Amino acid sequence: MATGSSAETEPPSINLIISKDVGGRQAELDRLAATIRQERNSTPFELNQQCPNQEASRIRKEVVVAGFNVEDPDQTVFGGLGAVGRASSKWLYRNLLETGEVLPLSAPGRQMFASLQDGATRAMQGNTLEQYSVVSRQMGAQFVVSGIIRSLDVNRPDSWDSSYAASIKRSLFSADTDRAFVVDVVLHDGYTGRVVYEQRYEAYGRWDIPRTGKVDFGSPVFNDSDYGTEVAKLFDEITDDLMSAIDCQALLVRVLQVDGKDLLLDVGTKSGLLPGDKLRLVRAQSALQWPDAPPKLWDTGVDLHLHQLSLDTSRAWMPEEGSVINIREGDYAVMY
Repeated sequence: MATGSSAETEPPSINLIISKDVGGRQAELDRLAATIRQERNSTPFELNQQCPNQEASRIRKEVVVAGFNVEDPDQTVFGGLGAVGRASSKWLYRNLLETGEVLPLSAPGRQMFASLQDGATRAMQGNTLEQYSVVSRQMGAQFVVSGIIRSLDVNRPDSWDSSYAASIKRSLFSADTDRAFVVDVVLHDGYTGRVVYEQRYEAYGRWDIPRTGKVDFGSPVFNDSDYGTEVAKLFDEITDDLMSAIDCQALLVRVLQVDGKDLLLDVGTKSGLLPGDKLRLVRAQSALQWPDAPPKLWDTGVDLHLHQLSLDTSRAWMPEEGSVINIREGDYAVMY
């Protein structure tokens, strides 16, 4: 009887409440949602090449020179070349610095490629690197140069054979003592992940260092050798090609802070920008599920005007409130 008298307890009902904030922020949220929907149905903003462009040519862009990987480290043993990857990075950094036309940053200890087989050519559709450049984000520079040294091999290793038969052969025939320097160089936009330039370079020179001699890559003794002279010419060629590629690229500047119609930008007087210069605001959209993937850029149609520059930052004014066009920290301004 006790069982019959006790009614089964029903679970409490759950009331799902859906509300709309009338007269509050709902109108603003609806407008921003409409903007996002419109952008998704349009074409993302593309950074167009700017060469030749007199306005763009006076701008000095920051370029990180990352460390160079060596595909076969065993090839550095002959001649005791030492840390060829780091030395190559420093060599290219000095060359870029001497041009006076870019703002290079040296990062010889930063490696860009986990897979040397794919290396610089590992890209996805749209010619962008698969992952956002950590080096670029950490050092605050738009462009990153890196590379893979593919070969340091000698043409004929037996030319340095110390046996009696080899010495007789060398006395009768001229020995092939040429050595290779083959390197893949890649320049990419670390903000967008876009590959800007990539090329394989090759140099060959006579290795006239004694058979048991050891010389550091880039040292005075190395530079005075025929092989070192050819490598130096190659680095000059690489530098010229990189400068031409960088000159043609649009400058992307990170937005550091938004205060109404005023912006703080991550660019200063060293860049060559001047008060009165105009830049276009673009919104950077990243996917939450792929936080390291390069963002898509969307044109806001709003120009900003620089009015104050310090050594490392600048301030700009825009005709719209940041909240109105959904501009915030992490978006970009483009010099076009």
